[in-house]
Amino acid sequence: MASIEKPFRALAGLLFAAALAALVLLLSSDFWHHFQPTAHHLRTGALALILVGASFICLQLAAPAGWTEKIKGVLLGLAFVLWGGEQFLPPGSCVTAMDSAVITIFVVDLGLVILGRLRRP
Repeated sequence: MASIEKPFRALAGLLFAAALAALVLLLSSDFWHHFQPTAHHLRTGALALILVGASFICLQLAAPAGWTEKIKGVLLGLAFVLWGGEQFLPPGSCVTAMDSAVITIFVVDLGLVILGRLRRP
């Protein structure tokens, strides 16, 4: 394992553990509040998305895959970071642009998966 891969793998693990902790807090709070919308739900859910996206980005940077696969993975992780980040911002053109970027990344990423599977016999 190259020296640059080890720190990214460790950071990916830490960020993933933090994302799971945020998820536990989210679900605990949701159960406690009987799944009624709260500001805590919005912030904790956003934090979980940001953390899992950042974890996935770190994992992609540590992976021995080719650059095409790494870029696809980094973009997917970035979509989660943007999705979570927009939850902290007031509505406006910046949030709309972020939302459009997230949708674009998800559609293109899943589209590539779909096309790959459709090409198989």
